[in-house]
Amino acid sequence: MATAYSDIQPEDYQPDVDHPQHGVIIGGPAARAKKLEYGILLASMVIGSLGALYWTLTQSTGWVEWSAFLSGYVIINMGVGIGYHRFYTHKSFETSRPMRYAIAIMAQLACQASVLKWAADHRRHHAFADRVGDLHSPHVDGFGKPMKGFKGFAIAHFGWLFDNTTSDMNVYGKGLIDDDAVLFAHRTRWFWVAVSMIGIPVVWALTFGTVENIIGTILIGGFFRTFFFLNLVMGVNSIGHMFGSQRFKTGDKGRNLWWLALLTFGDGWHNNHHRHPRSAYAGIMWWEIDINGYIISLWERMGLVWNVQRAPKYERNAAGEWVQITKLAVPADENSPEVLSEPDGGVMFRDEKPAASPKHPVESA
Repeated sequence: MATAYSDIQPEDYQPDVDHPQHGVIIGGPAARAKKLEYGILLASMVIGSLGALYWTLTQSTGWVEWSAFLSGYVIINMGVGIGYHRFYTHKSFETSRPMRYAIAIMAQLACQASVLKWAADHRRHHAFADRVGDLHSPHVDGFGKPMKGFKGFAIAHFGWLFDNTTSDMNVYGKGLIDDDAVLFAHRTRWFWVAVSMIGIPVVWALTFGTVENIIGTILIGGFFRTFFFLNLVMGVNSIGHMFGSQRFKTGDKGRNLWWLALLTFGDGWHNNHHRHPRSAYAGIMWWEIDINGYIISLWERMGLVWNVQRAPKYERNAAGEWVQITKLAVPADENSPEVLSEPDGGVMFRDEKPAASPKHPVESA
């Protein structure tokens, strides 16, 4: 029997009622466990962040507390952008077994549920982006009901965490449910929550400060750090599908937002990402800063990762249209059993290989 504290078993993914989209489950033990787990995580972050606000206003805080915030922010930004997202969701590169564990642990420090559930949910998002079945679209809820305005924003930002749908691991968990690093991270996820929110801040405070810095460092460098970054990640789901520019017509509402890209180390180039979801680089033009992409490039030069997937290059023609001028540097592996790849390197996770997608028209950004 699955709970918020134990491994989720296949039999727990049994729906109470059928959903119109394949791989989306309504109700059942897994949905109840999801709501409980996200409720605990979000409540702890909110309460801790309110404590951080009170502490900042009433106590003396300094570089110890805020350096813990900043350094931890960098680590979990890499963990989500490289770990949860580009590696475990989209298989943007290959790496060694020790690196798989290191990346998974780094991702778990963000306290956004397990690698297994995060990646499966994000694959489902790509399969049904802004359509019936998308779990966090600001334009349609998890059951297919159209939304707009603040309600759509609220559902896409946090509301979807508590809806009654889950992603079927037999569909969206391919290549994850039998990955030893993923299962290790999933089974130990609550340990890493404690390490991230409490353990590391305590060690940081004692190393660079005194016992008097412990409470402030836990509140600011632990709880507030994770909540602040969670809002940025959720902002990609909500704001990133409502505001910004669209270079490519991808059939969804994903947008490019430069300031969100800076704060998320590249994930704010969301229209680019929906055009080439398997690319390890969200930035396509040279001026689109993608810090996580730069880190992956550095790891590639160091020999830590290989078979890095890249989007083709584009240039703007006289008519103002973005035109593809190169092919993929590394073609997507269409034979991988867990990654069913479209010709452009995009990833779809279905039971059968999808037909080749039509050419995507582009428009000026």
